[in-house]
Amino acid sequence: MTTPRSKNALRVLARWTGSPVWSRIRPRVDAIAADRSAEVARVLRAELADLRAELQSNVTDLLSAVSATDERINQVEWTQERLGPQLAAVDERLAAIERPAPAVADQSEQDEARSLVEEVRSEHARVRARLSAVASYEHRIATLEQTLSTLTGN
Repeated sequence: MTTPRSKNALRVLARWTGSPVWSRIRPRVDAIAADRSAEVARVLRAELADLRAELQSNVTDLLSAVSATDERINQVEWTQERLGPQLAAVDERLAAIERPAPAVADQSEQDEARSLVEEVRSEHARVRARLSAVASYEHRIATLEQTLSTLTGN
């Protein structure tokens, strides 16, 4: 059996005998570690450069896609702004042509019918304007959804 005193003596003896060996081996181990770490660092730097180039290419592609989509959205908005009022005017003219000629009646009935017709026309115009705005927003949302799905790759 070993006593604590003999254990301590063994430790001192191991340090004394191992000290010269370690002092000769350590520079070699350090050199090998430095070579290996330099090689790994070169490989990692090359991979990082490749990833950066790929990322830059993807960013450039996305920027061009976004600018093209923005241009298309502006063209559609311009077309809607120009065609919306024209379409509403054509719709109103068509509605005027489709109306039957009023039957002959006394003046009070004609006045009442005219006021009712004008009220219906004004409400019809408001509804047409609301529907035109809704259609415009629906088209814009559909375009944005399409752009989003194109950009995300879905």
